[in-house]
Amino acid sequence: MRFRIDLEYDGSEYFGWQRQKNTDKTIQEVLESSLKIILGDDIKVTAAGRTDTGVHALDMTAHFDFHKPIQKKSFLYSINRILPDDIVIKNIRKVKDEFHARYSAIKREYIYKITTKDIAIGRKYFYKLNYKIDYKILDDFLNFIKDIKCFKSLCKSTVDKHNFECTIYDIKYKLNKNKGELIFQITANRFLHSMVRAILGAAIDVSRGRTDIKTIKKTILNKENINIYYLPGNALFLKKIYY
Repeated sequence: MRFRIDLEYDGSEYFGWQRQKNTDKTIQEVLESSLKIILGDDIKVTAAGRTDTGVHALDMTAHFDFHKPIQKKSFLYSINRILPDDIVIKNIRKVKDEFHARYSAIKREYIYKITTKDIAIGRKYFYKLNYKIDYKILDDFLNFIKDIKCFKSLCKSTVDKHNFECTIYDIKYKLNKNKGELIFQITANRFLHSMVRAILGAAIDVSRGRTDIKTIKKTILNKENINIYYLPGNALFLKKIYY
């Protein structure tokens, strides 16, 4: 039987979602170890996406297979007593065997939080921007990104080297001058490794004048390597997976 789980986590203390050989501090490792305690079997959990080091999830979807029925109320109570406080499973339900957390998803949505002010409360969930930016240039660059299909220049890993094609459905921001907050929202069918942080790093670079926008557009269109600052993962949140 296949089960879908919906969870949220604070990624601050973890080296991303995916299990790694040199550390047990990944979301997948902690989750699978906790499920083994509850269910008594080795469980492999497949997520809708692999978040990077320090990245958070407000609503991640994953699935796993198990040979017995699972009682929702008792399972949620038990698993959330074993999991650390920074990982919470919010829901579990039985789904069709054809359901796949990653491949059944049609789009993903992320938000990125920037502050232009010095703050104490919640500071670890924001990126502090110390430069003035030109919002006309920012708008120009984001409109350009919407039409890009190949993101070879805007990702880190060679894992995705065979397919750099993505479709950006929406990319926008909300500016609250009183609070000094700049919140980006980006939705796409899929994301490459560090792609959101690369896009927004490039957006900040061009809008503060560090990089010429014509040059960076040409580089992206030519699918060439690009010298940009990847924004840190602490301010990035996976908001929702759509099916």
